[in-house]
Amino acid sequence: MVIIKLVFVFLVVVVAFFLDIKVSVAFIGQVWSLPLWELLALVFVVVCICKLFGIFRDKLLSVLGLKTDVKKGIGYLQEAFSGMLIKDHGVVRKALSKAKKHLGEIPFISWLEGQLCLIDGDTYKAKSLFFNLSSQEKDTVLGAYSLAQLSLQDKSDKESIESIKAVLKVYPNAQNFLSQIVSLSVKNGNIDDAFYYLRKLSDENKQNIEAVIYFEKWKQNSDLSDLKKAHKLAPQIPDISTVYADELLKDDERRSAEKTLMRTFEQSPSIEIFNKYVALGDDKIKRGEKLLRVAPQSWVPYYGLAKFCVEEDMPVLAFDYISRAYELAHYSFIADELTKINALQNSGDSLVDLSEAKPVKFFWRCTKCGDRSVRWRSVCSCCMSVATYSYTEELEENLPAML
Repeated sequence: MVIIKLVFVFLVVVVAFFLDIKVSVAFIGQVWSLPLWELLALVFVVVCICKLFGIFRDKLLSVLGLKTDVKKGIGYLQEAFSGMLIKDHGVVRKALSKAKKHLGEIPFISWLEGQLCLIDGDTYKAKSLFFNLSSQEKDTVLGAYSLAQLSLQDKSDKESIESIKAVLKVYPNAQNFLSQIVSLSVKNGNIDDAFYYLRKLSDENKQNIEAVIYFEKWKQNSDLSDLKKAHKLAPQIPDISTVYADELLKDDERRSAEKTLMRTFEQSPSIEIFNKYVALGDDKIKRGEKLLRVAPQSWVPYYGLAKFCVEEDMPVLAFDYISRAYELAHYSFIADELTKINALQNSGDSLVDLSEAKPVKFFWRCTKCGDRSVRWRSVCSCCMSVATYSYTEELEENLPAML
């Protein structure tokens, strides 16, 4: 570009020289007549001298540290980032100080300073830096992102929601933050927000999440249609199904309540659902056999039927059921029941080998982070995931001592 400009000026001077154009210049009452090419050449020389002087001045100020140099600033910034990677925080501080002289208070420098504060344990100063950065940035999310992460760690829901919304303004399809804001909205009863962000979320568990949102909405407005939608979306969640069945029974819709419980038992057999379903009628054994037909590979209906057969003084049938339950699950409490029922028959020693019986625990486990709970939860208390708890039965020998 500079060469083109020089060639252009040279051509103008040459044309003016051959055309021999003269220019009259008046100054302090006197008039001078000069050739145009001489005047152009003079102006060109003066401009070149000024340009050279400006370059010399900039170099001198840069050497003295009085003028910014973007290239140097970027170099210092790269040095600071490299220092973060090798965990040499002294190098990082010096490099950031030099980079700031050339680049000013740019977002990345403020973010790195905040990270250093976190490393030093100064969370308050880090939050202050991230907050100021978040309020200034428009096209970046360094401050908002860091604030969101800190708020989530501190379990500060309000700050987390505001910070995540700031992130989503720049990156509206950030799935991790969409999942977190849906969880926070459910936890805090912001149902409209939960539905809004759920529509943008791509999650294999999306249907169950929607069911939980409808369940939470029903808790707020007691609208049975919301509870019905929740059960339809996730019939395998016992807490939703049992509550829905109870509401149906209040309205004398016994048959619908039975169908609800049976549908849930088919997908998630449990003693609680078994007992609740059987209690809806008089012939407990017949009703238990219905559940046996929908879940024949589960130990639950066999165990439940065995208990009812004992109550009805039918030890032989009870022994058959409890033996089948033990075949499906070698749990110590089933073995104990088998021993009791066998004694009722007065048949001596059991023909079933009980040496493999082992104690078991029943709990709810989060499929995302592995958190365990004695009861089902709509939102995981550890990873803030929605509708991720699944019913689990596991041998005690496979579990850590804390459970």
